[in-house]
Amino acid sequence: MNEQTPLLQLDHIKAKKKDQVLEIYSATLFPGLVYQIQGPNGSGKTMLLDVFAHTLPVREGTIYFEGKSGAKKQYSAKIVKQQICYIAQDTANYKKTPLATLLDAAKAQKLSSAQSYRAAMGVLEEYGLQSIANRKMLDLSSGTRKKIELLKVFLQKPRLIILDDPGFESLDDHFVQNYVKMLKKDVKQENRTLVIASAQSLLRYRLIDITLNMNKGHIIRVEKTYQRKPDTRKKSVKKS
Repeated sequence: MNEQTPLLQLDHIKAKKKDQVLEIYSATLFPGLVYQIQGPNGSGKTMLLDVFAHTLPVREGTIYFEGKSGAKKQYSAKIVKQQICYIAQDTANYKKTPLATLLDAAKAQKLSSAQSYRAAMGVLEEYGLQSIANRKMLDLSSGTRKKIELLKVFLQKPRLIILDDPGFESLDDHFVQNYVKMLKKDVKQENRTLVIASAQSLLRYRLIDITLNMNKGHIIRVEKTYQRKPDTRKKSVKKS
């Protein structure tokens, strides 16, 4: 796919969930970029993610996937959903183990049982979590459960990754720094699209390319992030 072709576009979208209304005049997601949806609680961040993920029907407007119209049924929403990894705020299956959770995610790649096992254990080992592979998610801390959920993106290998409030601030720095580094590398090298919703700015993680600011169900501002590259020049040391 051409890098300049949007992965997903929203055109004059209107959706409703209970008493909350989402109205998006226009929004575009490109491959290889990381987007943050930022806004206060109740601003419509999760609703927008639901629309991106094709889990919330739209009442008006059109969703385009790779230039094809959903309103005209030019693409299958079911097939598109298979290319999306959506990590909601609390989606953990407490009855399963971390290993089983990651094995389920690996099914999207249609690997053999042996290949799926090696891939899942490899991810757990990469983050020092192999010792809890067969413990029940119910017996783990909320932070550890969140880590397992976040790691599913590396097993599923989707076109579109959606993280709803990943809670980086509540996880240990070593995990977050390693996770963000690997996630950014994966997005850039594999030309995936990543969307993260958070009330707090994530700029300090040097991960975000574009921020969509939301309020009262509308995108009120779009900001490009110009990430400063580290200064690798050798600094001269003055001799006293």
